[in-house]
Amino acid sequence: MSLLATIYAPGKLLVSIVGRNQGDWVVETAKKAGARGGTVLLGRGTAESRILRLLCLGDTEKDLVLTLAPAGEMHAIINVLRDGSGMAGKAPGVGFVIDVSGILRHILSAPGAAPQPFHTATGESMNAQASHQLICVIVNAGYADDVMNAARTAGATGGTVINARGTGREEDVKFFGITLVPEKELLLILAEQAAAPDILEAIRRTPCLNEPGIGIAFCMAVESFFPLGRAGATD
Repeated sequence: MSLLATIYAPGKLLVSIVGRNQGDWVVETAKKAGARGGTVLLGRGTAESRILRLLCLGDTEKDLVLTLAPAGEMHAIINVLRDGSGMAGKAPGVGFVIDVSGILRHILSAPGAAPQPFHTATGESMNAQASHQLICVIVNAGYADDVMNAARTAGATGGTVINARGTGREEDVKFFGITLVPEKELLLILAEQAAAPDILEAIRRTPCLNEPGIGIAFCMAVESFFPLGRAGATD
């Protein structure tokens, strides 16, 4: 009998920005190179365009696609997206890759296998030079508040929830331990470097995340953190 175990490993996050309704093409194309799925956020572009101004269309709607993968698989995913054979006649998009300090995922382990110490692995994986970590949690709609409440018990002061939709396949459970469903919530928590391992451990222990198919968490080193605007400014 196999058991559900939690491991923490580094990876890469591919951020793709394409035209509205092209996000599904990005996800399906990335799957051909081994990606397990993706999360689509809705946005809008603000680039200058003379034609758009003439048509009184100042902004363009965009799909922002998040694709998480092990570092060794990202090169193949990028190559198949660069080919862009399915983008003929469509506006080209852009993509960039971000290092991920660690990915919290569930795997099926053999009976008697010792679970990986999450707290220790987290501390070793994180960039020690970064002052903060951005903790990202993608969960099924309705679970973000439960995760945020758990994070607060470990010192998190607040977070930001973004509505999104997921795309995936049945094989996701073999890697991420989750089955993506259309309605998703993306929770962003900025945490000090020293506090991040405890917050991630609290998130891992959230009851709703102990079930396969609910969500996935990962974190990224933040190069600099600063407030916007002048404190106490009134004008």
